[in-house]
Amino acid sequence: MKIIKVIIVLLFISLFNLTFSYAEDCTKYDKLSKEFAKCTSDKLKNKTSKKADDIKTKTAKKIEQGKKKFKNFNFKEKLKKFKNSKSLKEFTEK
Repeated sequence: MKIIKVIIVLLFISLFNLTFSYAEDCTKYDKLSKEFAKCTSDKLKNKTSKKADDIKTKTAKKIEQGKKKFKNFNFKEKLKKFKNSKSLKEFTEK
């Protein structure tokens, strides 16, 4: 059992370090150089585009949920019922 835990921990650590190795290191450039500015802007662009995609998918899901709730609300029937009623008492009785 300990062997399995050790293998899982080592696998997790190696994968975690692998993700950091893919990120470009901008510290190798001078902070006042154009390469440093380009590197930081590219990193920022990648992060914001990923977040924008996440936000788009979340809002699309919420819109679809809202559409489903609105369809189940039967707004058209209630509006017709309200228009056809002559008083509030008649509307609530129907």
